[in-house]
Amino acid sequence: RDIRSLVTDISYLDPQEGIRFRGKTIPETFAALPKADGSKYPTVESFWYFLLTGDVPTQAQVDEVVAEWKTRQEVPQYVFDAIRALPRESHPMVMLSVGILALQKDSKFAGFYNSGKFNKMTAWESVYEDASDIVARIPIIAAFIYNLKFRGDKQIAIDPKLDMGANFAHMIGQSDEYKDVARMYFILHSDHESGNVSAHTTHLVHSALSDPYYAYSAGLNGLAGPLHGLANQEVLDWTMKFQEKYCKGVEPTKELVTKALWDTLNA
Repeated sequence: RDIRSLVTDISYLDPQEGIRFRGKTIPETFAALPKADGSKYPTVESFWYFLLTGDVPTQAQVDEVVAEWKTRQEVPQYVFDAIRALPRESHPMVMLSVGILALQKDSKFAGFYNSGKFNKMTAWESVYEDASDIVARIPIIAAFIYNLKFRGDKQIAIDPKLDMGANFAHMIGQSDEYKDVARMYFILHSDHESGNVSAHTTHLVHSALSDPYYAYSAGLNGLAGPLHGLANQEVLDWTMKFQEKYCKGVEPTKELVTKALWDTLNA
């Protein structure tokens, strides 16, 4: 504990200040990056460029990322079929992990490795190709899973005019206000020093030259743990139960919150 053993240029997590991305605080990041018309938050596409290069992109560079991702967004039907074949009560993270693994046969990295021309000095290029494919496709798969689980399988097609965050909100049937929520959420959860369970797992699995689909699926399985990503779900569950039990028809007070916390700790 408290021993620094990882070096990264991408992000820094300070216990007092919070996250810095490429040296910028969250407010500085939000202020610097290009935004969609009418949005308070940057597009995920602009943040992707910033995270990878360290440079604040121009709108033309953002448009280039948008166009590039659109060429990669098609998800084969067999991916949806594989997810549908799972028990409907399966956790969404199980479905997402399976969905990513179902795409593995398209791995550029695996193809390069099996070509007989594999070279570690250039292997990053096929890793980048796979990672770009995953990033472009995963919102579509995630939206499909959400609709399958929580909206009676009412699927909504992608809107080619929208950016990634707005499209995710659109595909899960949310209001325009949620488009900014999605943009903000994707950016804030993008990278936390590259050393948490999911990031470390992804790096570890890929260190065996497993392709990014295997590595990312493994990272998702780590993210599903209650001491990692599942904590987000459990906090929301606790908050809803708190409102139901302690705040029916009344505003929460410091005393009510304190009682709820002690009841939880003593349970």
